[in-house]
Formats: sequence, structure tokens, C-alpha cells
Amino acid sequence: MSLKKIIYYYNYIIMDITNKIIKSINNNIPISFSKYGDGEYLCASNNFVNDKNCDNDKYTKKLSEAIKESFKYMVNNQNNNYLGMWKTDNTIIKYWESIVDKKVNWVNYWSLLPYDNNIEKKEIFKSIKKSKLKKIYICNELLIKAKILLNIDHMVFIPLNNWFDNEYNCILEKIKEIIGNEDGNHIVMTSCGMSAKVLICDLYKIYPKGIYLDIGSGLDTICTKRSTRGLAFDYNIALNYFNDLIPDDWNNPEYDYIYKISNDKLGIHLPKVNIE
Repeated sequence: MSLKKIIYYYNYIIMDITNKIIKSINNNIPISFSKYGDGEYLCASNNFVNDKNCDNDKYTKKLSEAIKESFKYMVNNQNNNYLGMWKTDNTIIKYWESIVDKKVNWVNYWSLLPYDNNIEKKEIFKSIKKSKLKKIYICNELLIKAKILLNIDHMVFIPLNNWFDNEYNCILEKIKEIIGNEDGNHIVMTSCGMSAKVLICDLYKIYPKGIYLDIGSGLDTICTKRSTRGLAFDYNIALNYFNDLIPDDWNNPEYDYIYKISNDKLGIHLPKVNIE
């Protein structure tokens, strides 16, 4: 695939940055990728009916302002920053563009989500696993298996939802302590909902030479056996997709507790499934 594979969406030309992310990881080149979906838009614009998103994260005033300010800062101040464009209407896209001064680097929202079985995306995860950079993953504790899947050095766990208003500063300080004073020697990955955008922005302000990747739900299915977005990417498909990254102890019984809890606590807007 060409580095500049093009996707046309409405009147926008959307670049797929899979190869760009791989190159950045392999050569320690600063890059930031964040996904701005329907939840981020509804929270930032205060244009919602329900007071929370599908993950039960509440739209609060504090989070709304933080998401808007993070979007503005990253677009206006960071050239190597890429924003995943959600497949939505022009109204939402125009909203985001109306709050910034510079052109938004819109890219494929699915750049780190393996749902389309794009084999080249798996190369991103292979590069992460092989990288000697300090790897930090901010996620809920049910994604603990990501540690052995990608050889992650540090896991920073956050509650399943609604942690931003009261726990954000504590989480940020934990990550800063892990990174230390050595800027440019780390990969920060996030699977922590809407607040991930704020976190990536704040870390970039302190450590502009880092690599920041908003994985979102990309590892949910492989790590928890739960398809949290209701897409046709079940555990068996995920297992086949990630087959050459799976470690020998993947099926260790010590992880069995994860699957039942995930079925009850993740993807709560979806029907439960039978857990084998």
C-alpha cells in the first residue's frame, strides 16, 4: 500500500497513515494520532440528548471544555498530529474545523482499528511489539493481556468509565513519573475513551518528541473476547488476525476471570454473548 493511500469522504481527501505510523515507530519519529468520534463531538458541542455515550461515560462540562481545548491545541500547534475522522456528516466536520485556525490533518479513523482485516495494520502492532522504546498503555484493567501481546513495559489502569473529572490529574502524574525526564524515548498508547484526547494533548505539551497512539477499542476483542463495538470481528477472527503476535502463555487460566467480567462490563449497549 502506498504511504499516501487516499480515501474520499464527502468533499474531503482522507489519508491512510498506516505506513506513516509504522515508520514513526521503527525510527522513533514523533507522531500523534487521536480518534474523534461521535462521543467526542457530542460532548464538545453539548449537542446531545442522553447525558452519556455508549460506554457509559458522562458528558460533563469539564470534559467538554477539555476536549475542545485539546483539539484546538493539537491542530494549531502540532504539525505531526493526525485526527481520525469519524464517518459522519459535514455538520460535525465543520464544527471541528470552525474552532481551529489551521487546516485539520484528517486521516482514516480506522488507522489503528483492525476491524477491516487490513493486514498492513497488523504491522503497526508488530512494530510496537518489537520496539525497544518505553511502551506505556493507559487502559482499563480488563485489557491486561495487552502486556504480553505487545511486550508493554508499563500499564496504567483507569476505571471503566467516568474517571476524567476526579482522577485525571492523578493518572497524568503517574504517566509523567514513568516517562521521566527523557523526552523522545516512549510510545504512549491509549484505550481510555474520550479522555484519551485530553491526555495525549497534555503529554505532548510536556514531551513533544514522543509517539502517541489512540488505539481505542482496537485490542478489546483479542484481549477480552468481547466485541465491544458490535462489529463482525469476533474473538476467533481476532485470534487469527493476531496469530503471529500471540505468546505461548496466552491461554493461561489466570486470565479466565477477564472474559466473564468483560461480557458484563464492556460494550454495555450490546447484547451479551456466550463465553466459552
